Amino acid sequence: MTASPVTPPTSTFARPAIGLLAGIGVALLVIAIGTVIAGLFTLRGPDALTRAFPAGYVWGKLVAAAVGALAGGFTTSRITVGRSLYTVVVLAVILFVAAAGPALRSTSFPNDPAWFPFTLAVIELAGVLVGALLERRMDGGSAT
Repeated sequence: MTASPVTPPTSTFARPAIGLLAGIGVALLVIAIGTVIAGLFTLRGPDALTRAFPAGYVWGKLVAAAVGALAGGFTTSRITVGRSLYTVVVLAVILFVAAAGPALRSTSFPNDPAWFPFTLAVIELAGVLVGALLERRMDGGSAT
């Protein structure tokens, strides 16, 4: 039997970049799947997207955003373990701006309640940070 080859260490620049991209990917995947599931259970009829969304759909999107952000923050924190929380904060800001941007430009989807875009932005920001803190606690708090 031969020993498996040793993987070379990841460069200082590559690990945060990989962590950020992975966190964005995981968050968006979970949010997209959750939004589709919420739509399948709550939106009915051919004109469902032209009238006000039902409360179940709106809350389903918020839950999907919270779980997705939590998973994204957890993933980024896991990949960048042993390093600062800088990459996690960058992920939180990216998701916050992506959600708050349409609200600031008044281009958000017209069928969402008026409070929805900023609530979504805050939930995503908090979700990423909570996910990262959960990962760090599970890891024993070894990060700086």
